[in-house]
Amino acid sequence: MTRRLIITADDFGDTPGVNAAVLKAYREGVLRFASLMVLRPAAAAAAEIAKEHPGLGVGLHLELCAGAPGKAGLRYFFDSKARAGLEGEIRSQIEALLKLGVTPTHIDGHINVHVHPVIFPAVCRLAREYSIPRVRLPSGEWEALKGFPGAETAGTAFLAGVFGTMGSWVGCAAAELDVPRTWGLLRSGIMKEDYVLWLLSRLPEGTTELYFHPTTDERLRATDVPSPSHQSVTELETLMSPRVRRAIEDGDIELIKAR
Repeated sequence: MTRRLIITADDFGDTPGVNAAVLKAYREGVLRFASLMVLRPAAAAAAEIAKEHPGLGVGLHLELCAGAPGKAGLRYFFDSKARAGLEGEIRSQIEALLKLGVTPTHIDGHINVHVHPVIFPAVCRLAREYSIPRVRLPSGEWEALKGFPGAETAGTAFLAGVFGTMGSWVGCAAAELDVPRTWGLLRSGIMKEDYVLWLLSRLPEGTTELYFHPTTDERLRATDVPSPSHQSVTELETLMSPRVRRAIEDGDIELIKAR
C-alpha cells in the first residue's frame, strides 16, 4: 500500500478572505479540495472559483448549526420536528450546491456536526443517492499527535474520545462510500507548520485527509488558541509552506487530486 493524502480547506464561500485563501493555496500550495458553505454570503463567488479551476475538488460543508454543536445535537436527539426536517435540509443544501454549478466530490459538516448519530446516516443515504463518493469521519489523530509538545491535553483527549465513540457508532452507515481517516479535529484552527510536519512524518499507509481553515485576513493569526471561526492566515501559510510540500514529496506521499 502507498500513503495517500487528501488536503481540504473548510468554510469555502464564508467570506472573500476565505475564498482568496483557497484559490491561493490551490494555485501555489498543496491544497486540492475545498468544502463549500452554500448558505454563506460568498458562496456564489466560491462556486465561480471552482468552475474556473476544475482541478479543485469541491464538496458540501453542511451547516446545521452556527455554533454550540452539543446543543444542536441534543435538539436532533429529542426534538422529533427537527429530526423530521433533517433530511430535507441536507437535500436542500446539496441541491443548492448543484444549482451553483458544482458537482460535489464529498460531504462534511461545519463543526463536524454531521457526525452526530442521528445526522450521519441521513448524510450517507443522500451521498449515495446523489453519487457523492466521500464523507468525512474524523479518526485516528490522537495516536498521531502523541508526543507533540502541548497537544496531549485533557480537552484534546476528551474530544478524541467523543468522536472516536461516535465514529464507531455510526461508521457502518457509510457502506459503499469512501471514508478516509481524517485529521485536523484535535488542532482545528491551529494547524501550524510544525504540527502538520509532525503528522506527515507519522502518516500511515492508506488514505488520510488533513483539513484546514485558511483565510487571507491578517487579523486572524493562530496562537495556541483558535479564533472563534477557526480560520487563520497561519493555516494558509501552512498550506503554502515549502517545508510541507517537501515533506510530502520526500515522504513519497501521493497528494490526491480531484482530476
